[in-house]
Amino acid sequence: MTLRGYIVRQFKKPHGALGHLAGWLMAHRPSNRERNAWTIELLNIQPGDRILEIGCGPGLALEMCAKELSGGKIVGVDHSRTMIDQAARRNAHHIDAGVVELHLGDLQDLGALGGPFDKIYSANVAQFFPDKTEAFCVLFNVTVPGGTLASTYMPRGKNPSRLDAATFAEDIKGHMKAAGFGNIRVEEHSLEPVPAVCVLGER
Repeated sequence: MTLRGYIVRQFKKPHGALGHLAGWLMAHRPSNRERNAWTIELLNIQPGDRILEIGCGPGLALEMCAKELSGGKIVGVDHSRTMIDQAARRNAHHIDAGVVELHLGDLQDLGALGGPFDKIYSANVAQFFPDKTEAFCVLFNVTVPGGTLASTYMPRGKNPSRLDAATFAEDIKGHMKAAGFGNIRVEEHSLEPVPAVCVLGER
């Protein structure tokens, strides 16, 4: 496998030296920062919300959310110890203040994270779910009635296209509907080299 191939694989579960590099790229790549900020804006966060991020990575979006909260909490979960460590360093102040909480784990661990949650979101994570309908059923069960789920995706890899993003969004819509979410809509945000899409639904 080429070096590029190893680096690309790191975005699924970062570890080791290349995992640290992947985390640095996630936190500093301009399109990642803008995509995360856009997703947070779509959530319409209220000061006392309880929020969950699936696949929190290096904690960039956690930091953005924490600044919007007063009396609420955001929980970040990731299956990579490397990412949890980076998120902890980035959010040390918010963790000490009790606003941010981090957990090493997967979807099957969500029931123990103190939910249900008012808002749940992820960015470039849902493509890794082995069974998307099952995953969204799990997320449905930890969302409060009237709560919002947001799944953002921006195609990566060789020759990504707007069609890739739109096709993924349609697929996610179907899985969210099957899990019980309603009022499902797709938002699109212009980025380079291709737009990002966010599929939002309500319980």
